[in-house]
Amino acid sequence: MQRNRLVFVGSYTQSIVLGTGETVPGSGDGVTVYRMDKTGKLTRLFAAGKPNPTYLALSADGKFLYTVNELKEYHEEASSAVSAYRIDSKTGELTLLSRRMTGGMDACCLSVSPNGKYVMVANFSGGSFALFPVLPDGSLATPSCFVQHYGHSANPTRQASPHVHQISADPAGERILVADLGTDELSVYGIDWDCGCVSPNAAPTVRFTPGEGPRQFVFDASGRTIYLVTELASTVCVFDYDQKTGKTKLLQTLPTLPNECVADSIAACIKLHPEGKLLYASNRGHDSIASYRVHEDGTLTPLRIQKAGGKTPRDFNITPDGNFLLAGFQDSNELILFSIDRANGLLTEIERTPCNSATAVLFYDYE
Repeated sequence: MQRNRLVFVGSYTQSIVLGTGETVPGSGDGVTVYRMDKTGKLTRLFAAGKPNPTYLALSADGKFLYTVNELKEYHEEASSAVSAYRIDSKTGELTLLSRRMTGGMDACCLSVSPNGKYVMVANFSGGSFALFPVLPDGSLATPSCFVQHYGHSANPTRQASPHVHQISADPAGERILVADLGTDELSVYGIDWDCGCVSPNAAPTVRFTPGEGPRQFVFDASGRTIYLVTELASTVCVFDYDQKTGKTKLLQTLPTLPNECVADSIAACIKLHPEGKLLYASNRGHDSIASYRVHEDGTLTPLRIQKAGGKTPRDFNITPDGNFLLAGFQDSNELILFSIDRANGLLTEIERTPCNSATAVLFYDYE
C-alpha cells in the first residue's frame, strides 16, 4: 500500500559566509514542505522556519520537526539557534514551538537521540555541541550539556580551529560520536540519558590524517559499521565499530572523485540505501554523486561517479522505500529527483523542481 509522504527541504534565507570562505546570498524560503506522490512528483504545500534552517531532523513519531538556524549571531550573542515545530501532516503546516540558543556560531547539523529524549546540535564555527531535552509537547528545554572542542589541524584556511560537523548517537544509544572537521577527529563520548550529560574518552578517538576533514557519517542497520565522508580529502572511510566497547577499526578508504578530477571540489553528504546494499556520497565542485556496492562484511566496491546535473549537491536523501534519491542543489537553486537502479546503483534523472538555496532534504512517510 502506498503511504503518504512529506518532504522537508531546508535552505539559506539570508546571506552568510561559509567555512569555505564562500558567501551564500540566502534566497531560500525557509523549510519548504512538499507532498510526494508514488511517481516522485512534488507538490509544494508550505514554507516557514526562517532564518537559515539549513539542517533538519524528525522526531521518531513524525509529529515534530527540528531545525538548526545557522547564524553568526542570535540575541546579540555569538550563537546560532535550534527550533522545534509541530507538523500538520494534512496541510504540511509547521507551527513554531520553541527556539533556543545553541551557544556556538554556524550550527550545521542536528540529530534526535534514539530514545527521543534529546536533540543534539553541532556548532561548526563555534567548535562545540549541545544537548537539548525534548519536553512532552515537543518543544526544547535549555541545554542539559554543552561541550567545547579545542585544537586545530593541517589546513590553515579550513582547520585553524575546531569545527564540529556532526553529532549522532550509535544505534543502540550507548555512546555519542562527534565528527570534528577542524581537528581531524571522530570522538566517542559516553552518555547518561537520565541527565543528558556526556563523558569524554568513552573509547579511543579516531585521528585522521591531517587535512582530511571528517564531515558526516552514517551507521549501517546492524550498528557494526560506520561510513564516514571526509570533506577536504573527498574520501569515504569504512570503520568497524565494536558495539560493546565503542572502539573503531579502519577497514577501507575509497575516493569520492575520479582520479582525473582537476576541479576544486569538496565532499558533502553520505547516505546508505534503506536496504543496506548501496552507499552514495556527493561532491561539491565536481558536482557529482559517487555510488558504492556494500558487501556482507561492510566493505565497499566503487560502482560509478556520475555528474549530478546541478550545481553544489549540498545534501540528498533516499526515500524510505528505496526507489528514489532526491538531491538539493544549493547554487543552482533546485531539487533533482533520481530513480535508483538497485542492481547497479545507477541514478536516472526524473524531474527538477525549483528550490532556492536548498541545503537539506528529509522524508517522512505516514499512514
